[in-house]
Amino acid sequence: MDWATYLEHIRSNSALVAQAARRGLEPDVPCCEGWTVRDLVGHLGEVQRHKELILRDRLVEPPEEQSGFPESGLIEWFEEGSAMLLEALTAADPATHVWTWHNPDQTAGFWYRRMAQESLIHRVDAEQSHGVVSPIDEDLAADGVDELISVMLTDIPQWGSIDRKGNFLSLSVPGRSWGLEEARFSGTSPDTGNTYTDLLAFGVAEPSASGTTVSGGAVPMDLWLWGRSPIEDLMVDGDPVLVELLRQAAKEETQ
Repeated sequence: MDWATYLEHIRSNSALVAQAARRGLEPDVPCCEGWTVRDLVGHLGEVQRHKELILRDRLVEPPEEQSGFPESGLIEWFEEGSAMLLEALTAADPATHVWTWHNPDQTAGFWYRRMAQESLIHRVDAEQSHGVVSPIDEDLAADGVDELISVMLTDIPQWGSIDRKGNFLSLSVPGRSWGLEEARFSGTSPDTGNTYTDLLAFGVAEPSASGTTVSGGAVPMDLWLWGRSPIEDLMVDGDPVLVELLRQAAKEETQ
């Protein structure tokens, strides 16, 4: 997906968040326990402003998290922040060195993709709160599956060890497929000193029809991995326990 398309998705999905919010800020968000639409819009607004700061000031260290959103004028505040983010992204060449939480990619381009996906998922949340979800771009959804798998789910820290279990799972959507292997991760972080023992993980593997497979459209696959739609919207062939483990691992990475 090219950079201009990411920007357009951020713009359009942020606008749909605001549109849903204007239907009402008080409904509960089905997939975000304890949140109302007001909380959701405030959260996304904080995230977008935080990334705008990184991009605008070309920060190479993480800034403090943005906290607090206005009680009144929330939607207008959100729209202002979205416009600021788009302006900062447009002004930053995707190759520009800035801080990200994904060590292999410390460029502005990371935030083009991440903010496009963040805006999509929370647009779905806002619309689900009001009972109607507008159409989702198939290519963006497929890219969301790829981001979750390649950036979040299988990015195993080099300071740990991985114990592969030999249980293989393949995901496929039209035109794309991914292979995964169940594993357990152990190690002690040199940054925090936290120790992890036998933590559920998934490693990269070659896609194979001989293991468990999950297949279907890119949109239901992306929404299932993010916990926004049920597995029943997809076709499963093989071990349902392994499929549930994948969803559990995805949940841990996307909270």
